[in-house]
Amino acid sequence: VARLAAAGLSVSADAAASFEAKWALAHPELPLALRFATAPMRPVVSAFACLAHEIGHAAWHIVEPEVARSKLQWWAEELSAFAAGKPRHPLTMTLSTWPSMAQIPADAWSAVIAGALAQREMLPAASLDALLGGYRRVHGPLAAIEVMLHPKLDVEASTQAANLMRALHEATWMSEALTRDRLPLPLELLARHQLARADLGQPGARRDAALREHFALLASHMRALDRRGLAALTAAALQAACRRSQRAARAADPLGEAASKLDRLPFSSVWAGWRSARRMQASP
Repeated sequence: VARLAAAGLSVSADAAASFEAKWALAHPELPLALRFATAPMRPVVSAFACLAHEIGHAAWHIVEPEVARSKLQWWAEELSAFAAGKPRHPLTMTLSTWPSMAQIPADAWSAVIAGALAQREMLPAASLDALLGGYRRVHGPLAAIEVMLHPKLDVEASTQAANLMRALHEATWMSEALTRDRLPLPLELLARHQLARADLGQPGARRDAALREHFALLASHMRALDRRGLAALTAAALQAACRRSQRAARAADPLGEAASKLDRLPFSSVWAGWRSARRMQASP
């Protein structure tokens, strides 16, 4: 029995590692942050990050609405089973090894899924605050759960960092967002630059000016955010996102610049991740 149990854990660990490899390709900050995690926490931190990416992918990236809803409903069932002590997926099985994560009630996970489902129905946002507020419906509940991994985590700062990075991603991949019937820029910005929604799909001076303003504002918010309560993964990603936003805000081709060098992290991200990891691990 012990050998069978050990084999089951090995299969789960191997499967969880495959998710880590999948998401590390798109998010180079993940393997960086895992280097700063203590050995016992490393698989759990990875599993939580990969679970968040899986839910985010269904919320924002799957084209077919029914496929996205089906995937999110499946995760809703799996997370309910996890809360009841019966995980089946490699990621939830890994999370169940960390006592505080295993004690999270089903309602907390339900809030994450409800927020993800709501992304499929988001109306155009009047302002940047409203745009970020829509993303908060996913990132707020996730940050409230993540504090079980990092007791020193600042839930509000972590939520806002995730909101800003999502806004950067949506604007960078504007054509993808428009295809999925999402408006990645606030209406007040479009009005200021005399743009209609249809104008966003075509290159032009006014569109580029609006994007430069948007990226500059995102960079400003990112710089102003208090990062002392961020986990290493978020801190490293935010630093890279801030640099990208700043470059895009100054570029002749803001979309092209925002989408460039995504597989590279600046050295400042390494420094930001290391400092955050030290703060999270320090004694009270």
